[in-house]
Amino acid sequence: MDLAKGARYVTLAIVAVLGFTAIPATAKDAIRIGAVTSVTGPASYLGEPEKNALEFMVGEVNKKGGVLGRPLELVLYDDASNAERARTMMQRLLTQDRVSAVMGSSITASSLAMEALAARHGVPQITMAGARILTDPVKKWLFSVTESDVMSARVIYKHMNEKGIAKLALLSSTTGYGRAAREIFIEEAQKFKIKIVMDETYAVGDSDMTAQLTRIRGNKEVQAIINLDAGNQPAIVARNRVALGIKVPLYMSHSMAAPEFPSLAGRSAEGIRMNAPTMLVAEQMPQGSKERELGMAFRKLYQDRYGRVPNTFAGYGHDALVLLADAIRRAGSTDPAAIRDALEKTRGLVGVTSTLTFAPNNHGGVFEQSSLRMVEIRNGGFVLID
Repeated sequence: MDLAKGARYVTLAIVAVLGFTAIPATAKDAIRIGAVTSVTGPASYLGEPEKNALEFMVGEVNKKGGVLGRPLELVLYDDASNAERARTMMQRLLTQDRVSAVMGSSITASSLAMEALAARHGVPQITMAGARILTDPVKKWLFSVTESDVMSARVIYKHMNEKGIAKLALLSSTTGYGRAAREIFIEEAQKFKIKIVMDETYAVGDSDMTAQLTRIRGNKEVQAIINLDAGNQPAIVARNRVALGIKVPLYMSHSMAAPEFPSLAGRSAEGIRMNAPTMLVAEQMPQGSKERELGMAFRKLYQDRYGRVPNTFAGYGHDALVLLADAIRRAGSTDPAAIRDALEKTRGLVGVTSTLTFAPNNHGGVFEQSSLRMVEIRNGGFVLID
């Protein structure tokens, strides 16, 4: 594909979806929106690209005339991968900055800490974390743009069925994401006739998982390991596994689908399997497909701006901003309640990681399981394997 043409395609798609006038918006009467991401701390590899994408996309929207003829003003804070700090930053956005809506955070615990305040103040929140607990049961003011843990489990288990893997070990963190994902992977396993023969955990901040992996190595029934976590610790798991000479395959969820992960884990990342949104392997998608065109075009725009390839989480930032701008346009208002109602009525909004559809009984917007594909790390890159 001609990437310059693809970049124009993305720009035109933004104009078409949001109804921009293509006349740059002035600073007058800006629509103030907020964001909290994990720019620093263990989840920085999630939060920094989300921040970059949010800032970049606000600029792109404003170049095209803004929303409702007004520019967007983004007020963004770093929660340092800490839920209590996320709560503090959310309080500031709602009571001092007085934003109309908030995007964030990058991780489950921070997003949940923010949600209580969003509900109290009646301001919509779009999370970029994917744990089921965030949207099931439905929370009136909270929406998600990411693939769910249920979808992730089903894609991985389907692949295991195809590979003849029937017995596995779970190794999960005790973070909000790790606990939620563990519960779902256990629940979904029986539907695919997969038996979990070991269930190990580790705490936030643990710097060595040798003990857990040694116990797993000692169980001859184990045919594969699934590590459920988000942040830097899965790189430790990968290195410890190689050091112990464990040969059974290691799987991770889409939370680790980022170009930075192979760099963190080094050669220990080789052969690790995970599911990932199509944006991560856009160049491997069929010629002429929308996934290939949109994914590669966004990657070019992002790389031209920041000098590096965007990861999946940059894609979530892109999709969160486009979703919010579209909702404000359809609401015809900056009133938080009107924006919330418009978010809930979103149907078939195409993003770079998935197509978003919401309903009163479902605030997890990604329904299509095909938005996640199985990949394997080879030579430091991601290779499509399904």
